[in-house]
Order: sequence, then structure tokens, then C-alpha cells
Amino acid sequence: MNAFEKLLAEFDNELTFVFDKNIPDKLPGLICDHTVYLNNILPFDKAICVLSEEIGHYKTLPKGIDITDQSILFNRKLERKGREWGHRKLVPKEKLLEFIAKKDAVMRYELAEEFGVDEQFIEEAIDNYKRKGVI
Repeated sequence: MNAFEKLLAEFDNELTFVFDKNIPDKLPGLICDHTVYLNNILPFDKAICVLSEEIGHYKTLPKGIDITDQSILFNRKLERKGREWGHRKLVPKEKLLEFIAKKDAVMRYELAEEFGVDEQFIEEAIDNYKRKGVI
């Protein structure tokens, strides 16, 4: 079972997952109530990032809150909260620090490969940990 399948299995009793190619490109994933919609044409390394973020919204958002209007500051904060949950889930700080400690220099693509995510997600995770002062 790969990491994507493990994440699906972990929340299989709580959430329903729908894979649909008709989701707009600007919206690779969406959670509505207990259903996560994912664009099924996403590459694997992007799909797992989107999945973790949507599950993060499920775990961190107050029930019934709609954050799709990102022009509202409060919604952007809640959006970031879900994304940060995904960072902690897929790129745990302990494993990140352990991987970095083994090498003299680490390239972003190496971290992305190690954690099975895309480079943008790694960069956001590192920035998040730096902002929080944990690395």
C-alpha cells in the first residue's frame, strides 16, 4: 500500500472520496461535509498533497464553515490551517530534521522524493516550520 492509499484507508470510516476529472483546474480538491472531491488527473505527488490538505480541512475546520471565498481574511487563515495539517501529516518535522541531518546539503527535489510530495509542498512545509520556529 502506497502513502496515498494509506491516507485514504486511515480516513475511510470517516470520509467518502470521489475522484472526478471534471473538477476545475483551479480547484484540485474540495471537501463538502464528509466527502472529499479530488481531480483524478493530478500527478501522484500533487494528488497526495491535495488529499492531505482536504483531510486537514476536515480535521481543523468548524463544521459547516465554507471557506471557498478566499478574499475574506478569516477564510484564508482557515485555508492555511488545513494546509499546515497536511504538512505535519506528510512531512513530520522529526523526519524532516532527521533527513536533513544525514547530509551536508539537501536539495528541495531530494526532500520531495523522500516524502513523496511535490517540491512546492516541501517548500511550504519548510516555510511553515520556520515561521513557527520549529526548524
